[in-house]
Order: sequence, then C-alpha cells, then structure tokens
Amino acid sequence: MNSIILSSLAVFCSNIALWFKESVVGKLFFKICGGISKSWENSVILGFLRKREHSYLFGSAAMKAFRAPFTACKLIKNKVCEPFVKSIQSSFICGLLKTYMYNFIALNTRFFGMIILSAGAAYTVTAFAAGGGISKIALIGMLIGALLLLTNRNVTDFLNNSAVIGFCKSCIGFKDLDLEVYLKDSTRGASRFVFAALVGLVSGAGAGIAGIYGALVPFAVFGVTAVMYAPIVGVFFAVFAAPIVPTMALVGLVLLTMLSLLVKALTHMEFKWRLDGVGAGILLLLAVLFISSVLSFSMMSSLKVWAIYLVFLGFYFVIVNTIKSRGQLYALLKVLVISAALVALYGIMQYLFGWTTSNAWIDETMFEDSTMRVYSTLGNPNVLGEYLLLVLPMAAVWFLKLNTKTLAKWVYGAMFLVLALCLVLTQSRGCWIGFMLSAVVFVTFYEGKWWGLLPIAVCIIPFVIPETMVDRFLSIGNMADSSTSYRVYIWLGTLGMLKHYWLGGIGMGEGAFNEVYPFFSYNAIQAPHSHNLYLQLTVEAGVGALLVFIVTQIIFFKKTYDVYSLKDKKSMQSATMLALASGILGFLAQSMFDYTFYNYRVMAVFFMVMAIAMTFSRLNEEGGAYN
Repeated sequence: MNSIILSSLAVFCSNIALWFKESVVGKLFFKICGGISKSWENSVILGFLRKREHSYLFGSAAMKAFRAPFTACKLIKNKVCEPFVKSIQSSFICGLLKTYMYNFIALNTRFFGMIILSAGAAYTVTAFAAGGGISKIALIGMLIGALLLLTNRNVTDFLNNSAVIGFCKSCIGFKDLDLEVYLKDSTRGASRFVFAALVGLVSGAGAGIAGIYGALVPFAVFGVTAVMYAPIVGVFFAVFAAPIVPTMALVGLVLLTMLSLLVKALTHMEFKWRLDGVGAGILLLLAVLFISSVLSFSMMSSLKVWAIYLVFLGFYFVIVNTIKSRGQLYALLKVLVISAALVALYGIMQYLFGWTTSNAWIDETMFEDSTMRVYSTLGNPNVLGEYLLLVLPMAAVWFLKLNTKTLAKWVYGAMFLVLALCLVLTQSRGCWIGFMLSAVVFVTFYEGKWWGLLPIAVCIIPFVIPETMVDRFLSIGNMADSSTSYRVYIWLGTLGMLKHYWLGGIGMGEGAFNEVYPFFSYNAIQAPHSHNLYLQLTVEAGVGALLVFIVTQIIFFKKTYDVYSLKDKKSMQSATMLALASGILGFLAQSMFDYTFYNYRVMAVFFMVMAIAMTFSRLNEEGGAYN
C-alpha cells in the first residue's frame, strides 16, 4: 500500500544516508568498519561454523537406529494401508466432514442458520427439562437462525473483496492471501444441513449443561476436521496458540496434528519422512530422559513430565515433515510474530491499567520505586521474557526486509517496539542479557557497520531508560538482592546433588527434585527446580543429557550458518536464519539464570523455532520452492 507520507519518509532517509556516505566522517567510518568486517570473516568462530558435517554420519548405524520408527511407518503403509487409501478418501464420513468444513470456511448463511436454529431449540429443551425457564437469548438465536435459513450467501466472498479486510491483510503482510479456499459446490444442496443440524443439537444441549463449552462445539468440529484434513493447519494453529492457550489444550492440539500427519503418512503413497541431525539429537535426548524417568526417585511424576516432553519435542518432526515451501515458512513466521505481539500488547496493558498488583517477583527492600512486572498470558515475567527473546529478532527482520512503501513494514516495526517494550516491563535481568547477546550477534552478522552508532546510543540511553530500570540492571550479581541470593543458594544446593547424581540423574520433574533437593539445600531454601537449564538437565538425567543437548545446539547453529551467507547476508533467507539463530542464542543465554523449560509452552515454542530454521535448511539443500 503506497502513500505520500511513506514515500516522502523513504526519500528523506535515503538522502540522509547518501549525505553521510559521501562525508569525510562517513568515509572514515566505513573504512574502519571494512577492516573490522574483514577480520571477522577470517576469525576462528566463522572458520568453525563453515566446517561441513560429514555425510557418512547420516549413513551410520546410529542414524539408521534413529530412522527405525519412520521406517516401520513406511512398512506399515506399504503392506497394510495402500489397499484402503482410495476407500478411505472416498468414504461417506470423509465427504460429510469436508462439506462441513467448506461451508464453515465459506461462512454460508443457510448453513450457519441451521446450526443456530437447532442449537437454540436444543438449548431451550435442555434448560426446560432441567427446571429452568424459557431463555430469551435462545429464542432470539432461533429467530436469527430462521432468518439466515432464508438466504444462501457465502460471506467469505464478500470479505475477500472487502476494502477493510484488504487493509488488514496489507497490515500483516498477507496482501495476496485468498480467503476463498473452499469448493463452492459444497455450499449447495440439502445434504449438508443434516450434519449441521446434528452439530447444532449437540452444541445447544451442551450449552444447556456446560455453558460456553457447549457453544464451542461447532468450532471444535471445524477445527478438528480442518487439522485432520491438512496437518499444516494444525501447525499454524499451534504456533499461534502456544503462548495463549493452557498447556493441556496445546498438548491436545499438538497430538491432533501429529495424528493428522501420521494418517497422511499412512495414506499418501508419495509421503516420505525426513530426519536431520538436530532431529536425531532430539530423539537421543528423549531416550536419555526416558531412562532417567524410569529410574527416577518419583517414577510416575517423572513419566508424566517425559510424556509432555515427548509431545512438544515430537512436534519438531511434524513441522519439518509438513512445511513444503519457503512461502509457507515465511507465513508461519508472520503468524509467530503476530501472536507474540498480541501477547506483548496484553502485557503492556497490564502495566498501564494495573491489571496485576503482585510484587512477588520484586525485592521491595532494594527496589522501592518499582511498581510491577508484567507476565501477560504466561503467568511469570521471566517466562514471558524468555518467550519474547525467541520472537524479537524475527520481528526486526520483517521491519528491515519488507518494502519501505508497504504498510506492513511499519506495522511490523510497531510490533517490534511493542515486543521490546514488553520485554523491558518484565524487568527480567537475565532476559535483558539474553536480548543484548542476541542483538550483538544479529548486528554483527547482518550489518557490522551499525556498531559505529554505539557511542551515540550510549549517550542517549541514560536519558531514555527510567532510573529504576538502570538500578535493576546494575543490581545483577548483587547478593543483597533476594532473587540473586535465592538463585545462588539453589545453584550451590544443586551442585551438591550433582556430586552424587552426576552420572544418571535423579529423574525428571518437580516431584523427583523435591525428593532429593531438601537434603542438599542451603539456608533451608525451597525450590521446584535449579533455576538453570543446564544444571537441571544434568541433575535430572545425568551428564549424558547435557552433552546431547549441547551437541544438538551445535549442530543447529552449524546448519543455520550453512544457509546464512556472508556473500548475500542481506537476503531475506540469510536474515531469517540469522534472526532464528539469534533468538535461540539469546534464549540459551537466559537459560543460565533460569530453568527455561519449566514452562512447557515456552519449551514448545523453542523447539518450534528450531524446527522452522531446520526446515529452511532442508529446503535450501533440496532447492525447495519459494511459494
């Protein structure tokens, strides 16, 4: 979307940049930066990252063992499922569900009229049978449903051509998105009303018993059908919903998507499972964690934790085996940023409107002027900060790489500011350190010349950042701060545990930790975990788990660097890989100060980001399509 304001702003910025480039100061600046860049390109760090993986590793016995579950799936497909593929795809039930899904997407008025009318009738009967009166809302709903039955229009067609919807799509970078992704023939005929009426009756009866949960039945049926029809729908839903919905709801969505992909793998003859080095590391980590859970001091609670790890780490393979093009990946990353921006915006509103009054995470004796720390939908400010670390670099890339004349560029710029402000309001010092490391890596690899602006930034920052924030940052390492001393004493206690359990660990989860930690605690401090991801992995499953995790991360960074190109570091692909790697690195830095996998939803997002990056790597190796 073009405008005079955006065009004028772009011309002004270009003129300023040209003037600086031609000035004496500018020439000296670029000469110094050029020398630094050359030294950086010849550095030991980049030399290590340039080393390629040995191809023989992927033909080794270990990799064959990792591929065993996928090989078994292929054998089952060839021997059992192939004869039934056509009958399943052409079955009456599948056809009925697809018709329901297409009518739902089309927002067909007659279809929704039948659902609303039958739901209102069922609710009225249920409420009356339970001894209640006639609901006016139900009667109004039945009237609306009856009126909708008199029409047969697809509202999606209208929305697709609407100027308002077009403006919204331009804002979020989906200008070319077509909403008409349904078969119009499915919105005709009378057979579709049978299932719509059945869903409406179940929904109305459920609403009469369980309230809002019953009213959600039509949406649940649509969601399940859409995910089972196309696993990629579940991937997009999960990435968007991860920081918003409860953990068990996310577990259900991920399991449904896994089931959908498994069905696709067994019923589509051309489907092939993909396994990379990072995926092999994840499988090995799960195996080590399973052994520690079986031998745990609290076996049942550890196995429950391991089951959640299995679901969320297993989702890595769903993303890698579902996404087929860079276009889908870029769309998924936009959804990731949009979801994070909504979460961050809610956090900022918490601060502005005082929706939280808890100072539970503030040492009030040291920070008397601090008011609150925001936590948004994630229940803890440190957890919120860890989530934002994973997304902030990608928001910066969309702002940097989108065309200056497009509205989306400035919208994503605003999202980046919202995310950054929310990170500040978490007052999480570890996350601030993680973000600074992430920013250092991103700037160094993307445009090292920006470091010339550092003296100016240092002069401006003291006048921009509130004094309370500066005081809190400078308190890092101050043992007078209760949160710092709390962590140090827990680390000392955990190190005491490791003297005895460094080899095999004590088992996963809070249950096992609480069985052993009290015998090693300092100053009788109670804790659910060690407040350090690396210590926690070691104490739960031994030094083997820590080594597997570290090696997996090394493989990840080497693969991201294979896609990133110094010769074309400003390309969208290189910038995207740099942003994803920077986010992971910042998260790993914060993991030194907190057990970042304690919140399972944040852990899920961590492995989602890794999966997105490794899918880029696979498409780069295969020469995957851009659309």
